[in-house]
Amino acid sequence: MKNELPTAILAGLTLLALACTGPKDETSETAEPNLITFSRIDKAWDLSKGANTTVAILDWQFDLRGEEATKYLNPISLVPGEEIGELKPWHGEWMAEIVHRIAPEAKIIPIKARGLQTEDYQDYLIEGIRLAADQGAVAVTNSMGPVNISEALDSAIEYAEQRGTVFVDVHPEHFVEEDKKRRPCTTDECNDKIIHSGVVSVPDHPASPESNRDIYVWPYDLDAKYEDGWGYSNGPPNVAGVIALMRSANPDLTPGDVRRIIVDTAFTRDGFEVLDAEAAVRAALEER
Repeated sequence: MKNELPTAILAGLTLLALACTGPKDETSETAEPNLITFSRIDKAWDLSKGANTTVAILDWQFDLRGEEATKYLNPISLVPGEEIGELKPWHGEWMAEIVHRIAPEAKIIPIKARGLQTEDYQDYLIEGIRLAADQGAVAVTNSMGPVNISEALDSAIEYAEQRGTVFVDVHPEHFVEEDKKRRPCTTDECNDKIIHSGVVSVPDHPASPESNRDIYVWPYDLDAKYEDGWGYSNGPPNVAGVIALMRSANPDLTPGDVRRIIVDTAFTRDGFEVLDAEAAVRAALEER
């Protein structure tokens, strides 16, 4: 008679085999994307995790308490009479956490550039770009809102450029002084030393590619700690975190090199030029 294992033993062996396969690999092509897997940041970690770099974030509402503060270096407020860290953590902390998730070995300089008494942050932003450059940041981000294109801004960006700091922004807009309105800046008006970031379209938040944005990322935070975790604000810290990976892999890259590599290594999906961290870091290494 043919030997057969009892049904109970077969069932047990089947369960054991399933358990040994482990959970679904979230970095696989079939997994639901997130900001890490969508831009292949997890694959870039085999090459760099951002060691020996700093990223500056111009924002407000950072968390300087406990373990959250360990990622920070030289916190400062540019707003007179307002201390950094005194407000309930929200937008700034959200941006900083994105950078930290992408470049866990990088340090972050939190710069409070927006206050409670006024929503006008333009002067603080310009001051903050210069401060970030003076402190050796490889990138400085703005997710607070649109910037006013001005000679002072262009001068600050050039100052940062000469010191190896890239300015990453979220709103490619131009303030028209004569009618006090904003409109998208044209290619000639946008400062080509700024990396303008955007987010790709998802069903809950449809979007279309825009000609004046340089690169796109996944639109959601990892854990949706703040509201639904979605927003254009996620773009600059995403890009800045990858810049930290690149500059850690190759400290000799210039801001021009960084912009070129990010654009040239992007992959196209549904018309969006998507940030590819792995390809960008590999390209950075090849230029050493």
